[in-house]
Amino acid sequence: MPQDLKQPEASYRKLGAKMVVGLPFKEIATTDTIYMAELPPASDKEARRALTRLQDAGVFTIVPAEVLRQNPLQHAVALMPLAEVAAAHRDGSVQLPEGAGRLVVRVDGTETDEDLACLKEVDAVMVLLNIAEGTSRVHAGRRVFEHLHRQHNDIPVIHHRVFPAGTERSQLAITAGTEVGALLVDGLGDGALIECPGEDLEFLRLMTFGMLQGSRMRNTKTDYVSCPSCGRTLFSLQEVTDQIRERTGHLPGVAIAIMGCIVNGPGEMADADFGYVGGAPGKIDLYVGKEVVRRGIPMVTATDELIELIKQHGRWVEPPTEENEADHEQQQLEEAGARA
Repeated sequence: MPQDLKQPEASYRKLGAKMVVGLPFKEIATTDTIYMAELPPASDKEARRALTRLQDAGVFTIVPAEVLRQNPLQHAVALMPLAEVAAAHRDGSVQLPEGAGRLVVRVDGTETDEDLACLKEVDAVMVLLNIAEGTSRVHAGRRVFEHLHRQHNDIPVIHHRVFPAGTERSQLAITAGTEVGALLVDGLGDGALIECPGEDLEFLRLMTFGMLQGSRMRNTKTDYVSCPSCGRTLFSLQEVTDQIRERTGHLPGVAIAIMGCIVNGPGEMADADFGYVGGAPGKIDLYVGKEVVRRGIPMVTATDELIELIKQHGRWVEPPTEENEADHEQQQLEEAGARA
């Protein structure tokens, strides 16, 4: 991450921030927090300014406490291992490094129940669950969550999965999905931090948000549900899905099902808000939830009618245009000026 700060505007965009005259602003698909294992020196004014601008935009910076003790950063969030936090708590109090305003506790799944119990007594904003090497992430993770449940401790837990530099992207997605996703789909955890030195920030952000959306935890884009296609499919699923995605991809929180036929389609799309289902050759049925509301629509107009249906149910917003983007930028600049 420190090297990314040499090109701050590119880094802001990779983190999902909206840019307004060179300043980052947080949106629904912006990273909430960045983790920095090391910090640029205080003499690197440009990199420090980039970090400050991210903090001003509402993006928190987590830094290991031992790094902050050597190289302080104002308003940083200090990361300390639970063993150290528990020992300091038993000795009287936990001392944060200079400039740090909040505490995050690192848990690796090997801690004693006594140390885990300290999580309820210290003033930490969250737990980073980074399971120790050689330990089953799923099993050790479940043990930690079971302990928190017994203690009635609702502290947020973020899954931290570290991959070695050079890990192939397919392996990143598969391993993160099976290890972290297996817990998230059961409601165990509040977010994910995927770390892979040298990997593109935007790829890591999009992969992580995709995992959260697949776990029904956070929607940052339109959700699409599609059948696997078979001999009964009445249209090209890939082509039609691409057409619908192009016109509706800006609706986070909306789920659209695209099903090739009416045999299994209505059952497979039960969780969708709206459905586009092949009813006969060249004809489409439209659904709201599980209920068919329009039958036998010609395919040539079906996408337009789907959009009209979304509008009628109050789920549509207009895609960004140059005009409303300019208005939004002006509003954000005024808000930034008010904060200053």
